[in-house]
Amino acid sequence: MVILNWILIGYSFVFCLSTTILHTAINIPFLILTLLLYIVSLMGRAQHAAFPWIRLILIGLIHYIGNSSFCLPIYILTLFRDIYTEENRKKSWILVASYALIFLFNVYLVKGPSGLLWVYALNSMLDFTAVALLTRATYSTFTQADRLKKERNLYSQQDSLTGLYNYEESHRRLELLIRQKQGLVLILIDCTDLKAMNTSRGFQAGNFILKQMAELLQILFKDALFIARYGGDEFAVVMPLIQEHLSTASFKLKLDSELPKLTGIQITYGIASYPLDGLTKDDLILLAENNLFMKKRESWLKREEHMLRSDKLRVIGELASGMAHEIRNPLTTVKGFLQISKANGYNIENWYSLIMDEINRMSDLTAEFLQFSKPHSIDFRVHSLHECVLKVIALMESEATRFGHQIHYKESMNPVFVLMDQDKMIQLLLNIIKNACEAMEENGVVHMQLSLDPKNATMVIADNGPGIPTEQLEKIFHPFFTTKAAGTGLGLSICYKIVQDHQGTLEVESELGIGTRFIITFPLAEKDSNVEKAANN
Repeated sequence: MVILNWILIGYSFVFCLSTTILHTAINIPFLILTLLLYIVSLMGRAQHAAFPWIRLILIGLIHYIGNSSFCLPIYILTLFRDIYTEENRKKSWILVASYALIFLFNVYLVKGPSGLLWVYALNSMLDFTAVALLTRATYSTFTQADRLKKERNLYSQQDSLTGLYNYEESHRRLELLIRQKQGLVLILIDCTDLKAMNTSRGFQAGNFILKQMAELLQILFKDALFIARYGGDEFAVVMPLIQEHLSTASFKLKLDSELPKLTGIQITYGIASYPLDGLTKDDLILLAENNLFMKKRESWLKREEHMLRSDKLRVIGELASGMAHEIRNPLTTVKGFLQISKANGYNIENWYSLIMDEINRMSDLTAEFLQFSKPHSIDFRVHSLHECVLKVIALMESEATRFGHQIHYKESMNPVFVLMDQDKMIQLLLNIIKNACEAMEENGVVHMQLSLDPKNATMVIADNGPGIPTEQLEKIFHPFFTTKAAGTGLGLSICYKIVQDHQGTLEVESELGIGTRFIITFPLAEKDSNVEKAANN
């Protein structure tokens, strides 16, 4: 449009010069004045609706005073200019008709009545109509191209989901602000629970939260220099730096309290300020991301601590429930016998042995429970695991024979020394072998094998009993879980705890109809070393 203005100004001077040389102008001073007013109307920045009509009147006067047909290009170029800037199609066609009428009127005044006037009229109408059509087509083409360019720029700068600036644009704008020495605070915000929400409720729920988050950030941080979607579930907010302590306190209040309440999800964030914390964009982003990571880590540790505490409370609840259930059964039996004895003059002789059995059962149960749950000191010393196995076999041999079973032991060719509490180790092996003997039918065999590798000793205890079903295999180490009619369900739990105290591992394999294998590993210790030396090794 600027180029067209200069073309019109240049041609106006040419027209003025030509009319002066050809002596066609009626009044040269008046023509020059009119041309100057026309030029002023072209150069003026005001876009009032009356300006096209003022220019049309001035062109008509120039045509009349100049008294020359060379004025036609001024009509056409000015019409092109005014229609191009006129968005209303109806006003454009009224302007075209007005240009044609003014032009014909001037032709009539200059040439007078003539038979060729209709030819001028038809020709001018065709010229002005063609100009109008060409102008509208050009305007539509350029407008569409400009719109596409703006949309392209918009998509390259903004996030399509939230409408905020995207990652690349946020970096560009942050770099620009730092170059301008603008004091600012960079806040990186992470929607911690969004990934879990996408998994549990689908991406639509996650996208809804992201949109809501973008709207809330624009409301809460309305004075922001810019807000951007920094990543998948991260946002960046850049605020002007006023006073470091006041700004940070205000931001933390919104991020710790207001935003989580409004969105219903957990928020973690990292804050860094320019120029207090960093002098370059990369330094600032690195510090903010590091602060964000530390916040995430702190939040994760708190969550883990809460889950661990909840898990402990759950286990305590299960233990208390199981213990109450196991003690209530013999208490119910004793209570029943005492109620019967009341009717017999409190003569409990007939039920004495049964009552004592139940009381002993309760005593054994509480003793095992205390052994399982009460923290106690363990006397760790280096002992031969082979000797422990021999003691256990000696203790269990008579009971195994009573059940009709055999114990086969395959020892290691090399000495096996382990840092252990010998009494606890014997208790561990006794419990497992006793369970094997009770599980097998007559003429069963318990196989024991001791082996070692450079770091660990491995003890395998296998039976040929009925095996353990798969659904029960995962529960056998749970407190109070038992398949025995008179069992407490604490034996294997105690075994597992003893193995843990010795820094070992306890695994079980079972197949129905074939039998069960317990695989126990312990770290090796050096022979003849004392407790401290073995512990250090």
